Amino acid sequence: MEYLDSTHGEWDSMWQELASYDINDGDPLCIHQGLCWEYMGSTDNHHNFRHSRHPATGRIEHVYIERYQSAIRWA
Repeated sequence: MEYLDSTHGEWDSMWQELASYDINDGDPLCIHQGLCWEYMGSTDNHHNFRHSRHPATGRIEHVYIERYQSAIRWA
């Protein structure tokens, strides 16, 4: 697992994709009771996000976003 910082080329696109999920309704943070989406790190294949209490469900939610470089390898 690696941690990408905010200057990494994939940073903006992974947050935009997270926001595009139906559960998030265009909001990349989904702040609820002082909690929001947290970037947990990246593997060779995915970016990993966690929300401790998502406003849409009231539960812990996890999202795994496929990395662009991973999709290219399959092409």
